[in-house]
Amino acid sequence: MDLTFLAHLSAELIEPGCERSEILAALDDLELRNAYFDVQHQLGLELTCGLYEHSHSFPGMLVIAANLGPIFASQTSFYAILQELDRRGLDWPDEQHR
Repeated sequence: MDLTFLAHLSAELIEPGCERSEILAALDDLELRNAYFDVQHQLGLELTCGLYEHSHSFPGMLVIAANLGPIFASQTSFYAILQELDRRGLDWPDEQHR
């Protein structure tokens, strides 16, 4: 997965009436599993960028106030991957099985 893949997936997911990603449906199980880890990694990077750019700390809470578009796009893509895994009846991957 690269940023182009993520951009195409994000664009597809915001289309009105998109109930299932054709992009994710076209992936085989191994590719979907790899996309899970890639998007999870990208979400972590986007959160780190947002944290670095502009954040506030309150007692017991951290508020990230920058980079929200890429964070939400990565988060939405990650949830779409989880949903596709569920549709296929596959277990969610974890780091031990990578």
